[in-house]
Amino acid sequence: MNTKLHAGEKLFTRCVIIIAVAGLSATTVEAAPDAWEMRATGQAVVGSYGGSDLRDSLYAAGFFIGGDYLEQGGFTLGYNYTEVEGKADNPGDFDTLEENTFYLSGKIHSYPDGLGGKLTWRLDGYFIKDDADVKGGNGQGGILWADGDIGVVNPVVGFINNAKTRAYDLGYAYSNYDYDGFDDYQAHQLTPTFGFAPGGPSNWVQLRGYFIHLSEDDVNDGNSDTAALEAKWTHWLGPDAFLGLHSFGVNALVGERFLAVDPDAAVVYTLADEQQGSIALNGSWKLGEQTTMMLQVGYDNYENRVLNDDYDAAYLYLNLSHSW
Repeated sequence: MNTKLHAGEKLFTRCVIIIAVAGLSATTVEAAPDAWEMRATGQAVVGSYGGSDLRDSLYAAGFFIGGDYLEQGGFTLGYNYTEVEGKADNPGDFDTLEENTFYLSGKIHSYPDGLGGKLTWRLDGYFIKDDADVKGGNGQGGILWADGDIGVVNPVVGFINNAKTRAYDLGYAYSNYDYDGFDDYQAHQLTPTFGFAPGGPSNWVQLRGYFIHLSEDDVNDGNSDTAALEAKWTHWLGPDAFLGLHSFGVNALVGERFLAVDPDAAVVYTLADEQQGSIALNGSWKLGEQTTMMLQVGYDNYENRVLNDDYDAAYLYLNLSHSW
């Protein structure tokens, strides 16, 4: 492990400590239990690739546990396992890629006089372990081809007005990639975001820009700078809505993004090639006062520039959340 990566791991560890302190510093041990609003979320996704030379299918599952203390701050921790299956027709072909992601987030709120709203200071941290196998010969199973350690630090500052009709945030993500046998590289990302409520509180529109710079040109075949615009629309329904829907939404992305960090989904797209557009539809249902289920179907376009491989992906995502 080189000195640069060792320094990056020290930075990541310090940031994780800061996250925990930031999310909990406003609270006290003697706080009443009902001062905390806790939540637990489980999620899973299955997908398939079309037209890819290397990839066949995708599976992922994970969980998040977190809490908010009054209007002062909160924390979230999580874990996600992802597996990408390759086609592996011949020995040496890409067979399987497994990824383990550990997530920790903390936030604190402030209410400056004169702003008429709430400022949120949030810090997210990710530690990710990748293992990639190739197909063995003579009936052998997968043979380890590469393993890597990835660390991500993502501070975000956000504002929402008291009427909850406008919101702004700005995030910066620093990602360090170190794969054994390869030069390490970094990704720098800026995500300016604007949200608003057209026509009242039953609608919310969010626009987010992704501006990503890679430290090494050859990681994405010379395309070291990518930019994309993501748009989300969510509409909430009444208690007697069709099929019992609580809300439905549409998400779309145009442009190009590579090794993106999504602060809403708490996902780092380390396994994806360059994403060149997506569309998704989702719906949510209330399963009682404190439990919500969400389903999303989506379609993405990708390009592996190094291999000149254009392909698409379709997926189904399930999210089940309970609060208490």
